[in-house]
Amino acid sequence: MHSIGIFTHNIFWCQCHGSEPQQHVQLLNAGLFPASISHPQTAFTFEVLDHFLIDALECKTSAMSFFPKLHCLTNNASPDFVLNQYHELMRTSHQFRDLMNRKRFRFGHDMKVQPGQGELASFCAACPQSGINMPLSWHDKYARQVRYIVDGNFTAQHMNMKQPQLDVSLSDGLGYMVTEGECQAHLSSAVESKEVCSFLLL
Repeated sequence: MHSIGIFTHNIFWCQCHGSEPQQHVQLLNAGLFPASISHPQTAFTFEVLDHFLIDALECKTSAMSFFPKLHCLTNNASPDFVLNQYHELMRTSHQFRDLMNRKRFRFGHDMKVQPGQGELASFCAACPQSGINMPLSWHDKYARQVRYIVDGNFTAQHMNMKQPQLDVSLSDGLGYMVTEGECQAHLSSAVESKEVCSFLLL
């Protein structure tokens, strides 16, 4: 899969003496990102992964919209005849974004040093810091509230995944969010407070 379309090629793996025996590493050396490690049959160029990353960040393009664009670039007359590799794009782009994020924070080339909790997040100078930009007793003066707004179309229902067990986190707790275990422990111990109506209906 390339930025100008989706193509099918026959590949003969190199079996020369001293060559890389692993097929996915051969693809990476050729500038192709494999969709699988065990038995790769689909590969993406780094260019198309970069294009999808920029389109998603700047143009808010979803994979469901980006993939039909590649279909039209491949065969504009009959885009339905192009192979549907939407799931491969989702999985590969997920891995590519995680690797690019690790590279930005200097963890991309050293496999021996693994990032710790919060080390894949940029420092935010505007965040509350006791004694620096907030008073020491700011917890007593300020209350932080998070509210979910549901409109008439009930779009918040899309937040519930159909198969949450398939949502594999590649950087659990390494970025801006806490680990899944800490989050679930907090949710199990948190007490829901219901707001009491303070006015009377006449």
